[in-house]
Amino acid sequence: MTMTTTTTTTTPAHEPPEATANLLAVAALPIDAATGDAVCDVIAESLGRPRGSVQLASNLFDDLGADSLDLLDVVFALEGRFTIEITRGALEQAARGDMTDDEFAPAGAISDAGLERLRALLPESRERIRPGLLPREIPRLFTVGTFARIVLAKLAEAT
Repeated sequence: MTMTTTTTTTTPAHEPPEATANLLAVAALPIDAATGDAVCDVIAESLGRPRGSVQLASNLFDDLGADSLDLLDVVFALEGRFTIEITRGALEQAARGDMTDDEFAPAGAISDAGLERLRALLPESRERIRPGLLPREIPRLFTVGTFARIVLAKLAEAT
């Protein structure tokens, strides 16, 4: 008599997809000086700011005066400098993971689970991630360090 055993693996609810897992893993690591400096250089040039005013902790909107169009310029410049592709809305998608729209932002505001994922992805902006945050406000949380982490995650995906 032969016995067959079947093992079933259950994926926990809201398991982050691979790209999200890369961003989450990189968010927990320090940013190396070479990548941090290169990202600061690109952002300073893209925004027409003196290099000395651009630090990893600088918020693109509040500290550096960027607007939504400037974000596109920054993304294009980083893609060119590092030969990577940064998907538009990558951080929102990473925060969303496999949550549906209703799970991520019921009634328009980001859910507690979505806020926790954002805090993990954007450790430098933890104190600004509060209940009532709307998905369209996520880019206002971005710092230079946020983009350095995205670059590191994209470079890790490429290897």
